[in-house]
Amino acid sequence: MSIFPSCYDLLDLPARPVTCPRCRTHAPRWTWVPVDGTRILTHDGDVICPADRTFGALARPESAPVVVPLGVAA
Repeated sequence: MSIFPSCYDLLDLPARPVTCPRCRTHAPRWTWVPVDGTRILTHDGDVICPADRTFGALARPESAPVVVPLGVAA
């Protein structure tokens, strides 16, 4: 029998936070995965958390690039 990741929400698992400790999104199966001596925060074992500092996650969103309209000569 196979249990899909979305089915874990329906099971009575021990009291564990269902939000990711870094990005605070709904991720009941978040876990730390050791890779080459580094701990990487994942949401379900293979999706890396976008706020994981291991890969240089930004503390704030990047600003949008400024587009300057060019004047057309008549």
